[in-house]
Amino acid sequence: MDYPNRRRLKIIGHAHASEEPAVITALMPPDYAALPERAFLIDVIGFDWNCPQHITPRFTEEEVRRASLPLIDEIAALRSRIAQLEGNSS
Repeated sequence: MDYPNRRRLKIIGHAHASEEPAVITALMPPDYAALPERAFLIDVIGFDWNCPQHITPRFTEEEVRRASLPLIDEIAALRSRIAQLEGNSS
């Protein structure tokens, strides 16, 4: 899922479970502490990039921060101006 660019990859395939120790061992990362019981294997037969119509754009914290900076700066300037005006009216 690529939320910012509203793209989704759909993978089409057939899954099957395997309880064969050799298959499970081949798929496990080294030094992984879990004791897996089975592995699921997917035979990919196709893929498609889905329509973005119903994908809500989502952004990283950094992207939101960067986009918010002008607003934060404007709020700071307005607060400063308010404090300045309130100081002059007393």
